[in-house]
Amino acid sequence: MELDVRGYQALETIYDTAVNPGRWRRALDATTSVVGAKAIALVIRGRKAGAKDLTMMSSVYLDFSRTPAGWFYGAWLSRLQNQDWDFLRTQPAHQPIPDLETGLAAEVLDARKDYAFLKRRTGVARRIGIRLNTDPIWFDAMSLGFDQKDTEVPQSACERSLALLPHLTKALEIGRVFTFLKARYKATLTALDQVQAGIAIALPDGQVIVKNAEAKKILKAQDGIALARDGRIVTSDPDVTSKIKAHIFDIGSTAQGQANRHESLLSVSRPSGLTPYLLDIAPLSDSDAELENNLDGALITIVDPERVPYLRLERFTALYGLTPAETEVCRWIAEGASVAEIAEHRNTSPTTAKNQVAAVLAKTGVNGRHELIRLILRVLPPVA
Repeated sequence: MELDVRGYQALETIYDTAVNPGRWRRALDATTSVVGAKAIALVIRGRKAGAKDLTMMSSVYLDFSRTPAGWFYGAWLSRLQNQDWDFLRTQPAHQPIPDLETGLAAEVLDARKDYAFLKRRTGVARRIGIRLNTDPIWFDAMSLGFDQKDTEVPQSACERSLALLPHLTKALEIGRVFTFLKARYKATLTALDQVQAGIAIALPDGQVIVKNAEAKKILKAQDGIALARDGRIVTSDPDVTSKIKAHIFDIGSTAQGQANRHESLLSVSRPSGLTPYLLDIAPLSDSDAELENNLDGALITIVDPERVPYLRLERFTALYGLTPAETEVCRWIAEGASVAEIAEHRNTSPTTAKNQVAAVLAKTGVNGRHELIRLILRVLPPVA
């Protein structure tokens, strides 16, 4: 479904949350307006035992949470929703699921204490639950609540939500890196050097205004990618350079609420013959000037697959339940080895290597090396 003016305005507020999590109220209010909901709660759960949920809310829920009734609800009734979040954990990502399609009848849900209390206090009745990601460490999901006058969830709401879901997921993904940086180093811009992948931030016109130490090192090496005198990224292939420029413009325009592209993944060949660099480009907005005053642009992650140690493969493969043999194969995939090369390195037949590669890709849910590296970085941000 195509976004309207309100949809594009919502994108601008959504990407502002990556650097400024205090902006989630505004972003979720904008999302409710686009979808036609009354309220939204967004929940982030860590895998560690005892980890507390992080909940972001739109105005209706947030204002309610600050009242005595809201405190009571949070302390005594909100735990009844755990069964709903657990149900969403078993569902595919980005699939809106109305509460009446979870196997419980309307009268059963409406009689539940948390439902009845929230309906009486906020006017929210029917809901949609949506799982936002499929990471083994982080469970991101949201609940969209609708006005009690709606006896069922409007079908249009499910359709409208689909256009925003990739952007909400991407904003949370980017935000995790900046949250780790703030938690460990009390600052963002000065701590970017602690990110072991190359990080560059560019304006929509392509001009790079921020680089961390790893990005400077990669660009200075001029092995297929560098900065031109005008501060824009160039590569040894003019077609790839044009694609990067176009994608930065589209991505940066999305951060400004003027386009609809949540990510771009590009490969950059290296004259040295080493494994090509991987560029992951995503929208970034910063109205609070954590990074740069009134920044709307693109976050460019430059990954050097030759430096796979920072990808933390051991922990990643354990999380995805890979066997020791599959873990070794996973490392070779990340390094860009072909099936024949993997068979040679591991002294196995090509058929065995092919089957093991297929098993690794199936378990991780990706289609190749680029997606695998990106998944590793997303699940385990490379912050020193």
